[in-house]
Amino acid sequence: MSNINGVQQAAVTPVQPVSQAYGNAATSAPQAVGDTIEISTVARLASRVHELPDVRTELVERVKAEIAAGTYETSDRLDVALERLMEELTGSM
Repeated sequence: MSNINGVQQAAVTPVQPVSQAYGNAATSAPQAVGDTIEISTVARLASRVHELPDVRTELVERVKAEIAAGTYETSDRLDVALERLMEELTGSM
């Protein structure tokens, strides 16, 4: 403890108001700040769920029974399904 150095003088910088420190930035016109939102494709589709028609449970059960019995796939039904698929693929609905 016999060798204690004296207090050294630190450089003192005076404190300036914000407007002076940043070149009167506080008095300049405020810049527009905007928020953005991005909605995913999944969210867009999920928001349209209420637009879907109700499920016709009786029809679904009847078709399941016909498929199980092997009587659902007829040539007429396959022709209609093929026509609808072609219309959808070619965009001529």
